[in-house]
Order: sequence, then C-alpha cells, then structure tokens
Amino acid sequence: MSIRHVILSDLHLGARDSLLTHVHGNGAIADGPSEVLAAFANGLRETLAGQAKPQLVLLGDALDLGLSPFGDVSRSFLQLLDAFYPVGGPDLFDREIIYIAGNHDHHLWRMAQDHGFISALQNGAIPGDLDAVTNIFGTPSLHCRLVESLIAHRPHLQGASVRMAYPNWGLSDSASGRAVVMHHGHYLDGMYRALSNMRAFLGDGEPLPGTMRQLEQENGPWIDFLWSDLGSAGDIGSEAGSLYEAMLSAGASHDLAESIARRITGGLHAKLGINPAMPLKYGVTLDNMIRAAVDLTAGRAAERQRYGYGQVLGEAEIDDLCWYLGTPLARELQNELAAMPRELSFIFGHTHKPFQDELLVDGYEVPVGIFNTGGWVLDEPTLMPVQGCAAMLVSDELEVASLRLFNDPTDGEMVPVHVEGSGRLNCLAATAAEAVERASTHWADFSRIVHARIVEEADKRVRQMLDRSNTERREAA
Repeated sequence: MSIRHVILSDLHLGARDSLLTHVHGNGAIADGPSEVLAAFANGLRETLAGQAKPQLVLLGDALDLGLSPFGDVSRSFLQLLDAFYPVGGPDLFDREIIYIAGNHDHHLWRMAQDHGFISALQNGAIPGDLDAVTNIFGTPSLHCRLVESLIAHRPHLQGASVRMAYPNWGLSDSASGRAVVMHHGHYLDGMYRALSNMRAFLGDGEPLPGTMRQLEQENGPWIDFLWSDLGSAGDIGSEAGSLYEAMLSAGASHDLAESIARRITGGLHAKLGINPAMPLKYGVTLDNMIRAAVDLTAGRAAERQRYGYGQVLGEAEIDDLCWYLGTPLARELQNELAAMPRELSFIFGHTHKPFQDELLVDGYEVPVGIFNTGGWVLDEPTLMPVQGCAAMLVSDELEVASLRLFNDPTDGEMVPVHVEGSGRLNCLAATAAEAVERASTHWADFSRIVHARIVEEADKRVRQMLDRSNTERREAA
C-alpha cells in the first residue's frame, strides 16, 4: 500500500496571517519558503521517502485572492513551489497538480470557465453557456492558467501542469466499491448559498438546490462578487478584510448586518426616492427583503461552521453536510458511476477546524467517512484547541487517513504530529503512522517552529486589538 494523493486546503498563500506566507519585517513578501513551510516540506519528504511521488491536490483557498493582492499571492505561491519542487533537489510530488477552487480562490474557476468557452469558440463551436461544474471523476480537462503561468517562472518545472476541478473532484474503484470525493466546503456553509436562500425566501421552491449545477449557477456569481478577488479591490478590499474580521464574532456580525441594512434602505429612500415599505410579493416589503438578504449573508455567517469555536460542527452544519452528501452529491455519483460506492470518504476544508469521523447519511450503505483539513491561518487571537490543520492522505486502495499537523497549543503544549483514521479499520492509518514515526525528528522540528509562529501571531493580534481599543477610547473621549 502506498500514498498516492496528498490533499492540502486553506493554505491562504499571500495572506499575512497564513503560517506559510514568508513575510519580511517590513510587511513585504519575501523570496523563498518560510521557516514553517520549509519544515513542513522536510517532514513530508522524509515521511514519503521510498515510494512513488504522490499527486498534490489543492482543495480550495490555496491562494488568498479573496483578501490579498494578486502579486502577493503569486509571490507566495512561488515560495510553495520552491519548497515542494526545489531546484537541484528531488520533487516532493508528481508534476501534475489537481486544483479544486474554494471561495477565496473561486476567481480561478471563473478564469478556467472563460478559457474553456473561448477555446470552444476558437475551435468553431458556440457552447450554450459556461460550464457550471466539472465531472467528479477522471482527469479534469480545464487548466488553472494563473498557477501554470507561475510555474513557468521556474524553468526546471517545464512540463508541469495544474488541472482545475470544481466544485468536486474524486477517485473511485468499482472493484473495491470505494470512492473518495473532495470539496472545499463552502457550499456546506449557508452564507455561500445566499442566492438560493433568497430565491426560496421570495417563494420560489426549496432553499437547498437539488443538483451541483443549480447550486453553482445560483451562487457562483455571488461568491465571485463577495470573496473571490477583493484583494485587488484597493481600499474596498481592505474594508472587506475588516468585514471578514467582524464576521468572526456573532455579536459584531449582527450589529454590522443591521447597520448595512439601515444604510441601504435609507440610501434608497434619500437618494432615489424609493420607499423601503413598498410591497414586493406576498406582503413582503423592500425593507423586509433587504434585511433578509443581509441577514442571510453577513448576519448569519458568525453562527455557522468556522465561527462556532467550541466545537468542530454544530447541528445545523451536520444537517447541511447530510444534505450535500445525500442530495446533490448522491445525484452526481449516480450519474457518473455504474453503481453507488459501497464505501465513501468525503474530504473538505473551509472551517479551519480539522477532524475526522463517520456520519450516517441516507442513501449510503455504510457510514460516510468525513475528513476535514483545517487551515493554516489563525482566525482568533485567543487560541482554541479545535482550530488547527491536517493533511489528508489517500492510498492506492482509496483508504484515507488524516496527518494531523497541529492544533492550537493548550497550556503551552503542542500535540505531536500524528495520524488518525475516521474510526473504521484502516490499513493506511497504521502504515502512515509508522512512516511519521520514522520521520519524528523532522516533525518535532516542525511542531517547535509552528508553535513559536502561532504564539507570535496570537500576541500580535492581541496587541492590535488593544491598540484599536485604546484609539477608539481616545476618539470617544
């Protein structure tokens, strides 16, 4: 048994609060890998020694286009290339990379859609529309042109490619009845289904789309507008960063939502003469609709997934996960496979809280193995034990194991890097655990470096909060 795929998510390369982004003291993006990234690559290289190079899968939000300028993101991705594919050194991964877009890098999917449409035009065809989604299984036909253009900056990587899939990509084996499906995780979050929610609010069907195509067609433009490339939006991009921080607090999020709704309705009345009390449909007024729209987005975000810091998933998130697996994903599996997989593993990120478990889902013969990658950014200045990061390992037999890299330290201690399965019998977990043990010296160095970096970032966040608080007090006085 060998490890054939390594899945990484929520790297947020280019973001200053990503543990992987190498930044000078003056705030400029540096050349070469950060200390954390270099230590991570060393640990992986030692763990994977002696076997064929696995394929790297970037499971969304690898590039922080949502909140960081394209130039910073690009320079930071080159840091990743230098760590994983060093000049004069052995490659860590196969040179064909799979990229599955998330919410912060959804713009990459839009670029791939546009290029696919233009290529069809150049070949004499006129498609009906942009491709809304890709097939789950098989090698994706679309390329991630931005990342491939960055790879071209490293001449020794000539011939490397980056294939783009969205919103899912997976592997299946009919003989064993196993399948692995990967999705960034944003469509498990109601905030990113806002336009579907709005459609249902106006009385047109159920809020939960029945197919992947409907899900993306209704909500893809909203994601593009909201998060996909605000990092290049000048001053408004900086304001979006403040919005993002506000949404990490339920109270601040509610106050912000109310403020936004008041400004919109007041502006419509004062500048355009539109009465917010005007009825639209079924007794719903314009004011009702605006408040509902804001509440379904910014207002509710703090109550969802990433923002419940006491647990990895709440009841509402589990319901969303069961819907996604049991309805749109199940229909895609039925369309693409001769038979539903007997054993499904589902890998996602987005929440920045790694975990693994099993979940009973209608329509599946056995409980679905659920694996979350966590993330590489520090969302809160107060350290939370559920926040952390993992890399997912997939074997040639489609078993999945979680390489738990770190959680926020508790009582000043970091849990050593280790391997966990979802609970079912798993040969990969045992094999990978042995490999991690052989590389324990490298992983101990990684843990020490990550611990210092997390504490440094947390202290910086606290100082920034205190400075803002003192400034606000002085202004109020």
